[in-house]
Amino acid sequence: MATFHLVLIQLQVSSIKSDNLTQACGLVWEAATEGVKIVSLPECFNSPFGMKYFPEHVEKIPGEATQKLSEVAKECSLYLIGVYPIPPHSL
Repeated sequence: MATFHLVLIQLQVSSIKSDNLTQACGLVWEAATEGVKIVSLPECFNSPFGMKYFPEHVEKIPGEATQKLSEVAKECSLYLIGVYPIPPHSL
């Protein structure tokens, strides 16, 4: 039976979206050095959790986060799972 490595990342989010994205990408790179094939970020990794924070942290798909995370996943040859606030009816 084949095996694979899965990592669940927890990070300390701030109110600064770009800092959260940078921190998440760094942790994905760190996991990749261990041979991980699937990385899961926490829900709302780009924002403090709570409805009051979502309006200023909302991001369309595609957007900055999906672009950067896609690049990192491709460069690290892994699958990446992440959830963040998106505008209503944007999918």
